[in-house]
Amino acid sequence: MTIARWKVAALAAAGVMAAAPALAQDEAPRYQMTETDNGIVRLDTRTGHVSLCRALDDQLVCKSAADDRRALDDEISSLESENETLRSRLAELEGAAKLDEEEETRSPLSLPSDEELNRVIGFMERLMRRFYAFTQTLRGEPGEET
Repeated sequence: MTIARWKVAALAAAGVMAAAPALAQDEAPRYQMTETDNGIVRLDTRTGHVSLCRALDDQLVCKSAADDRRALDDEISSLESENETLRSRLAELEGAAKLDEEEETRSPLSLPSDEELNRVIGFMERLMRRFYAFTQTLRGEPGEET
């Protein structure tokens, strides 16, 4: 069967579906059939699936029509899943980069706290006093002239 005939069959099925009155799903028949040159187009009114049916050895044999919409929906679903994965990975990487930036700005350039300054100044005072005392001992006893 050529692609043009499949398109005609699909259009016929879509036309039947559009022309059908809007009935409750309980009241509407599950399948709608439309006769074409190549057989019968069967439309599942609940799923929208189209099949082409032919009489073969006193039996009605139906084959699924190529469903571009199903392939498109599958591709969309796959891309949405991939997009979500990439978004979550990007969020992780941005969070890690933000933490790195905070550490870089904090560590080398941060000023010491008042407590740390007081401790360092206290250490320097004690060092200077000891150094002064040491220089005094090298000169001799305090009060003696050298």
